[in-house]
Amino acid sequence: MLRIGEFARLANVSIKLVRHYDEIGLLPAHAIDPNTNYRYYSVTQLARINELLVYRSLGFSLQEVRRLLRAEHSPEQLREMLLQRRASLQVRIEAERARLEEVEARISQIEREGALRPYETTIRSLDAGFAVSLRRTCDSYDEIGDMLQALRAKLPAKSAVMGQGAIWHRCLGTSSSIDCEALLFVDPDRSLHCDGLTLVKVPACTVASVMLDDTVENPRSAYRAAVDRASRLGYRIAGPMRERYSSQAEPGGSIEVQFPLAPASRRPSWSHL
Repeated sequence: MLRIGEFARLANVSIKLVRHYDEIGLLPAHAIDPNTNYRYYSVTQLARINELLVYRSLGFSLQEVRRLLRAEHSPEQLREMLLQRRASLQVRIEAERARLEEVEARISQIEREGALRPYETTIRSLDAGFAVSLRRTCDSYDEIGDMLQALRAKLPAKSAVMGQGAIWHRCLGTSSSIDCEALLFVDPDRSLHCDGLTLVKVPACTVASVMLDDTVENPRSAYRAAVDRASRLGYRIAGPMRERYSSQAEPGGSIEVQFPLAPASRRPSWSHL
């Protein structure tokens, strides 16, 4: 028989941990002296605590370890648990690898440019939504304000406007004109009967998002930052650039620029209702 201190030393764990496993029933003491309350363990229990420690090192919860130690699982069930655990670990490894790449990228940028870019890009998921839409060929980016006002003028008074934005289907540089779609996000149950307006379903997607304000004269460095980060994380740009405006009256103040992302084999879709 081994006293708890000797047992803990041989198992290479703390006495506190051995007591904890005893208290929760994972490793009950082999015997307890009724006079001194000293815990005693058998040499054969060293194999059990080693098995317990192995399962814990693999990341199984205490409840899962309890079931495993009770041999409640067949070899096939144990294999399935291990496969699930492997998948979970792979997700965590990929997340940590992405964080490492972000750290490396920032170090490289500081070494190359002496400072970080002033724009931070986030990768986030957007829920699907509905919007009334007006699409035009424009000569200037400033025309988006007039387009949004035109949409508001056609909406019924009781329509619930939940935000506004734009989709830049084509920008200057790739063509001599701009192809812009103005959007007012609405509650479809209160805005379905809008004569002369087109209601579109904006599908859910993942985007690279960067926040700007309307004082930025040349946002191209922010766009590059968003595209670069998406590329580093294994995405590709999968649709036209979007913007969401913080002001409900006109496209001023804070602007969220969004670049839709998708796997290489997927293309974005817009459903006009």
